[in-house]
Amino acid sequence: MDKWEKYRLFIGKNADYYIQRFKKFEETGGALSWNWPAFFFGIVWMLYRKMYLYGLIAFLAGGILGMMIAVMSPGNMLLAAGVQLWLMIGFGAFGNYIYYYFVKNQVQRLENLYHDPEELKRALESYGGTNMVAPLLYLLIIFILQIITIKSQ
Repeated sequence: MDKWEKYRLFIGKNADYYIQRFKKFEETGGALSWNWPAFFFGIVWMLYRKMYLYGLIAFLAGGILGMMIAVMSPGNMLLAAGVQLWLMIGFGAFGNYIYYYFVKNQVQRLENLYHDPEELKRALESYGGTNMVAPLLYLLIIFILQIITIKSQ
């Protein structure tokens, strides 16, 4: 099984889309490639693609950035919207590369753990793929926090 077949097993849904971009990254050495779901959904997209640590880091960084904006320029909605737009553009422009980096590292990690080809295949399919539960839980938690915030005002 070659590298691309391992990536395909790990990625699962839309593997052709991602592998096409991954190959381009390797050919050109570039990191830019547009991803509409990453642009519109950011952290939710990361959680869907099982990039839990990346999603947590993005959530915490966004929270810290939001607090900094609130302290430095309270009530400046234009600044907040501008920063949000830049974050969305960052997710859209670099989302595929971030996912490439994640897939590459996870496949290498699993190759080191599983030496039997059948066990490796099962591990790639199990640890990779997508997850609808994590993004839905995240959205539910954000919704509940928003309600608590509104009620406390």
